[in-house]
Amino acid sequence: MTSRFQLSPLRCICTLLLLLSIPSLSAQAEVQSVLKGTIVDGEGRPVAGARVFVYDSPDIRRSANFISPPTDNDGSFRLVAVPGRYWLVARSKLTEGYGPLLPGDKHSGDPDLVELMAGREISKDFTIFDLKEARKARSKEQGGLVKISGRIVDEQGAPIARAYAFANKSEKIARIPDHVSSRADRDGNYALYLPRGKYYLGGADAFPPGQRYFIHGTIVIDTDRSGVDIVRKAVDSK
Repeated sequence: MTSRFQLSPLRCICTLLLLLSIPSLSAQAEVQSVLKGTIVDGEGRPVAGARVFVYDSPDIRRSANFISPPTDNDGSFRLVAVPGRYWLVARSKLTEGYGPLLPGDKHSGDPDLVELMAGREISKDFTIFDLKEARKARSKEQGGLVKISGRIVDEQGAPIARAYAFANKSEKIARIPDHVSSRADRDGNYALYLPRGKYYLGGADAFPPGQRYFIHGTIVIDTDRSGVDIVRKAVDSK
């Protein structure tokens, strides 16, 4: 008796190709790496619509190698990437697209280095903020603001370009300093606008500083002052 169930040659070929692709898909999954985490703002609230930009070098002023999908309402993201060493930044833009940051856009500061390993999930959380907002953080005290300015230099008096100056009420920085300048120019010049009071004055070459900062000393501010240099000693270098 002849069976009624017969496969056409074309169907046989398609079935064979499907079976052969299963090990390939499994092997592909094994060589991929997953990056996941959450993105929050300076108050610890989840940020929806933010993205993580992944670069294969510290140069982040270019197109990213990988970009995560936008975060959910709970600030969570998940990105599948090729294993390797990468530099990561998180950003949230008020407008559509991937152009340069504009006023009101938020970012996580200097890139974080991570190692993505094959077949592994890596968790990494980010805090993003508007640097202008950070400079104004906790500056609503009575008495108005006064300006201090000077240079960020090393012990030999050489300028530390693109560093940040900061003033903090306590010696230890929890997340971001109470007051922070824009990046110093090529000559190390900075300016800070502060409510009157006593502060720990210091500098950092990354933002947010994390543990990469140094304290110059304490200062009492009650009027505008210039020529207030912040000196990084050799023992402060990390």
